[in-house]
Order: sequence, then structure tokens, then C-alpha cells
Amino acid sequence: METAAARGVRALSLTDHDTTDGLDEARQAAARLGLRLIPGMELSTDYQGADVHLLAYGFDPSNRELQEKLAWLRNGRLERTRKIVDILATMGAPISIERVYEIAGEATVGRPHIARTLVEAGHVTSVQDAFDRFLRNGGPADVDRVKFGPRETIELVHGVGGVVFCAHPVFIGTGYPEVLAQFAEWGLDGIETYYKHYDAETVEAHRALGKRLGLMRSGGSDYHGLGNPDDRDIGDFGFGDEHVDEFLAYLDAKGVITDMGETA
Repeated sequence: METAAARGVRALSLTDHDTTDGLDEARQAAARLGLRLIPGMELSTDYQGADVHLLAYGFDPSNRELQEKLAWLRNGRLERTRKIVDILATMGAPISIERVYEIAGEATVGRPHIARTLVEAGHVTSVQDAFDRFLRNGGPADVDRVKFGPRETIELVHGVGGVVFCAHPVFIGTGYPEVLAQFAEWGLDGIETYYKHYDAETVEAHRALGKRLGLMRSGGSDYHGLGNPDDRDIGDFGFGDEHVDEFLAYLDAKGVITDMGETA
């Protein structure tokens, strides 16, 4: 939140994977810094074998059913972590699972924490090297984790008062326009049109697709703070003030939570 404020960001959402645990601390910081914080979260879903990430905005983080489902997802992440650590040991890159948990701290444990542990243990030179050698999708230490389906996720988020956008849809594969068309039929609200490494041509393709499918536009830096070569600073992805205003007006019209300070 402090970095966002220092970079001139006015409104933002914290979208950790499968958890809302950081939102209360973020709310307090945002209130102190004069930021408009939209409740958010990123959820991994599986669609025909593809890993599809969906962004939830404006929902009620206190909903008990939602939190029970998120706990189920996080338990699946813990089991996945144990399996990955076991595989790494057989590949000559042993690490301590306890150290992975220590690095993760209060965050939902995931591959970035395993990658940082591999760096610390001297098995790789960087977080990106860890993904390239071991942890990438389809890599030698890639392990599937429990996930919701996209339709189920859309219905869940709508049921707790939020809206759903598809994150970085190009990662779905070349057929992503057809996938998004199906999601739109299921109630998808928007598409992440601006992203940290999209060029102008990609942004325009997403804008045109969103217009055709009746989907709202959003933007995200996908900032993890890990120092990867393709990392961008918070707010540094071309989503200008006019787009921010349009996005906020859309959320307000939907009647979702657009400022967690209002619910404090």
C-alpha cells in the first residue's frame, strides 16, 4: 500500500491467491494513505486441462461459505507443496518444507515461496531460474493442485456480492477468445485488458474482444515483489486515470464494495 501511494496510485485491489487474509491489514494502510482499496482475490480454476486464473472484486470477505471454500483450497496447496518438496529431493535439490513455510509466513504458500527456498539453499540462481528448471507449468516438479471450475467460481463470487474478471487470458492458450466467450455465457464480468507485459497490439485485441463479448476492462501489474526480470512496479502497466475512473464507475454501478474503508 505504501509503494502504491508513493507511485501515485489512487485505487487498487490486493488479489492474493485463494486468501483474503491480507485485506484487513491492507485496509488499515489504505485508510492511512488515502487509497481506495477494492476487496480482491485471485482464484485458480481448471478448464479443459488449462490453468485459468480468475480475479474477484468487490465481494464480502467475511462471508462464511466463501472462507470455508478458501480453506479447502489452501489445504490443497499445502499438500501440493509437500509433493513438490519430495520431488525436488529426488532431483538433487533438497529443501526444508519448514523453511518454505517460514518464508511464506502468513501468506498462502505457493510456488514462489518454494522458489525462494531453492535460491536460499543454493540450488538455483534466482526465482526465475527455479521456475525455468523445476516449477514451471509442465516442469519436472509441477504438481496439480485442487481447484474450482470457472463456472463454479463465477457463481461463488456472484453469490457473495462480487464480480469476476479473467486474469491474463493469453496464458490460457491461443484459443482463449473462445474460452472467454463460454465464460461470458456463465456470467463473467470482465477481462484483464492491461497487463504488465502486454504490448499495444495485445491490449487492443483484448479491448476488441471485451467489447464483442460485453466484458468490462481491468488492468493489473501482477506485482509479487520477487525481483523477477519481467516484474513491473505497482501501477506501471498503462492503465491510465480514464480507465481507472471507468472501472470504478462500473463497480459502483454493480453495487459491489469499491472502498473497504466504507465498511470499516
